[in-house]
Amino acid sequence: MLFERIIRLVVIAFIAGAALGLAGGLVLGGPEGSVATGAEMAPTPTTAVDVAPQPMTPERAQAIGANELGMIMVLEYHKIGSPATEWTRTPEEFRADLDLLRSEGYYPINLRDLATGSIEVPAGKSPVVITFDDSSPGQYRILDDGTLDPESGVGIMEAAVRAGGWASRATFFALLDVRPDDHVLFGQEDHRARKVRSLIEWGYEVGSHTVTHLNLKEASVAESTKQLAVSKATIEQMAGGAYSVDTLSVPFGEYPADDSLLASGEWEGTSYRYLAAVEVTGGATPSPFSTAFSPLHIPRIIVTGDALRAAIQRFKDHPELRYVSDGDSAAVSFPAGPADELGSLLPDLGRPVLTY
Repeated sequence: MLFERIIRLVVIAFIAGAALGLAGGLVLGGPEGSVATGAEMAPTPTTAVDVAPQPMTPERAQAIGANELGMIMVLEYHKIGSPATEWTRTPEEFRADLDLLRSEGYYPINLRDLATGSIEVPAGKSPVVITFDDSSPGQYRILDDGTLDPESGVGIMEAAVRAGGWASRATFFALLDVRPDDHVLFGQEDHRARKVRSLIEWGYEVGSHTVTHLNLKEASVAESTKQLAVSKATIEQMAGGAYSVDTLSVPFGEYPADDSLLASGEWEGTSYRYLAAVEVTGGATPSPFSTAFSPLHIPRIIVTGDALRAAIQRFKDHPELRYVSDGDSAAVSFPAGPADELGSLLPDLGRPVLTY
């Protein structure tokens, strides 16, 4: 049966993970479970932000132009490959997307960081969340010599990190049992557990897309609960350590009748809890510090054609709507009288709030 095999996978992954990690260290070199990135033969070390040297003040926030009640782009990608289609971005296009984002003052964070308000972004820059659905091979590929494919999504992002002004941050929503099976954890069956561990070591996030890309609107509560629990548990077993799967991409954007099913539940002694869930479309998301923010209904922008350039242009036309970091993740800064579209500040944030 399908789930008997998946449950066995949880146990096998835990045992095999240690063996694969040891083998990875011996064969590829570098940290346990890591993948050589090519020229450096090791993951790229990154520093997420330039930390504010002193507590934030209204005067400094104003000089920066901070607006942490502004909106944030959550970008949605599927396949990285050729030819370009509605759901496939070519390597050249994806590389150009990152160059555009960097040149326009954006800086990547993971979805978990958005949901929890842990937004570590250099002063004056804007956070952007890059997400990948379906764990297809072009998102993360290892070459025959054990190095990271520079034309895969991860390879392109790591090259951007080495170029400077970028970080190893993006959220991957993985599938565990689908046909074709090359969409199971990026294909390459022998490398699956190692890929999960490497992504996490480098700073990326791995979230759930259910086990089988389940339509949660049509499925029974029992089946939905089972897949939400098993998906989380399986990825966490592969990741090892204390890693927690906290985010979910709702397949097809089809939500269950009751959102509480996504927030938490339990199946046969295996519990789950998701802090955030993303939709398929909807545009930029409100700030996590805003009353307009809905963590289980985070909208996204599908990156196809000129959609990314259009989204960036919207913020240029309406700069008052764009989230701009003050560089101090311990404080929330924004101009007095924010635009109505941004909502109001959430009460009791538990951190300093500065207006100017």
